[in-house]
Amino acid sequence: MFHGVQGEYRWLETAAHKIYDVLHVCPAVAANKHIVVTSFDADPLQPTPSEMQRGWRVYGRSIHIPVGENVSSIPFEVFDEWYIFHAEAPARDYKIFVNYDWFTLGPAQTMYSRSGTVFDLKRMQRWFWQEIEQLSPESYLACGNRLKFVTRQPEQFNQVLRGLTSLARERAKFFKAPA
Repeated sequence: MFHGVQGEYRWLETAAHKIYDVLHVCPAVAANKHIVVTSFDADPLQPTPSEMQRGWRVYGRSIHIPVGENVSSIPFEVFDEWYIFHAEAPARDYKIFVNYDWFTLGPAQTMYSRSGTVFDLKRMQRWFWQEIEQLSPESYLACGNRLKFVTRQPEQFNQVLRGLTSLARERAKFFKAPA
């Protein structure tokens, strides 16, 4: 896991965790927020009539979801990239970054993929931070090959960082072979 700061945002990236891990250690990341989902595991989802009644909306290629207290009601297992807002999110086209498996928020030397060059990575990072600064979401959460969590909420960042670190230790103990 590595992490850093960009402007008012703190970020972390890890291959050892998934979106549900973030929601497990810090449900406040998504509870009572408005989520824009820009990328899905399968074909774009069509909200059911009951989801539409709960306020789900489709704008272009994204789904806008108002989330209540219960974050477990979010089908996070098929949602790959989220922009999270405190209030209703702008209806616009959102850039999608999670589909580039070589994209990282970290330094270019951490890149391990044969796809994309250092130049591509630097350009993609610039586009990413421009999108974040322009939209000003409270948080960004995505998981392709690696989990990326970006937030301007320092308390939530610290809680997620500590929680994921603790979760990794627990998993390591569980999978450690007996001597």
